[in-house]
Amino acid sequence: KVVRREIRLAEGDAFNSFQVKRSEDRINSLGYFQDKMTIKQLPGSAPDRVILETNLEEKSSGELQLSAGYSSLENFIASASITQRNFRGMGQELRANASLSSYSKSVSLGFTEPYMFDTNVALGGDIFRRDYSSYSTTGDTNDTTYEQVSTGFQIRAAVPLTEYWSATARYGLSYDQVTLDADTYYTNGVCDPLKAGRYLCDSIGNRLTSMVGANLIFDNLNNRLRPSRGQRLVTGLDLAGLGGDVRFARVRGDFDKYWNLGGFVLSAGIEGGYIHSLQKSPGEGIDPVRIVDRFYLGEPQFRGFDIRGVGPRI
Repeated sequence: KVVRREIRLAEGDAFNSFQVKRSEDRINSLGYFQDKMTIKQLPGSAPDRVILETNLEEKSSGELQLSAGYSSLENFIASASITQRNFRGMGQELRANASLSSYSKSVSLGFTEPYMFDTNVALGGDIFRRDYSSYSTTGDTNDTTYEQVSTGFQIRAAVPLTEYWSATARYGLSYDQVTLDADTYYTNGVCDPLKAGRYLCDSIGNRLTSMVGANLIFDNLNNRLRPSRGQRLVTGLDLAGLGGDVRFARVRGDFDKYWNLGGFVLSAGIEGGYIHSLQKSPGEGIDPVRIVDRFYLGEPQFRGFDIRGVGPRI
């Protein structure tokens, strides 16, 4: 049933070559079988009938990755991940990840059931713990500015609207602990805005973020794992404030397109977002959006910039 539920035709349907090709793309996107699987068309029991046959050769759907290296930004880096995309042979995905560097540590565990109770509803969840140290570069030295520890979970669900459009909903709860180096940024036991800046001083403390969100997705990629043709658009809205201590609204958009150029694949992408606080400003001229909730870019998205090197400045 893991294979048959991806086929866009049922017994007795009128033959449709477009639906046959779409079925091939969906089965290849699973990542369970040999690459470039095709659906053969064989003569049926009558001249007006055809048999569709899939010759599937299953390949390993489990993946173990171990890596270690050195970066001028993060010094020693190590990571490990294990993923089983066809857990128990039922199309479920189970994954675990861990990473370690001088400025970040993280561990996460996730599970996804793509067809809950044999319906077109996908259900999944993740639990995580992330430790992150932000820093600023002065000359050849990196000085830590703030440290953020996030612990939490997320539950998500997805449902197809049409063949290419789908909608997802999610709920997440995270506990954030933000601290500053007291010896560097404190005066008389209190965060000094002249040393740290008002944004950092206002971000210090422990806060609970309760957030709901939804995405609208268009996806006609020919292969979700290694696309060479098609496009994918993701638009999303997040609302923090269903309980917890943080309140904001955030919208994001991400668009990627792929072209097959005969052996080469050309891709282009664009992304953007906007966040607006739903809390009162803590002071005149101070944006109530916490610095840790803002958008950041840099390595690895932008080569040549520090990690989180493109973002708010004090």
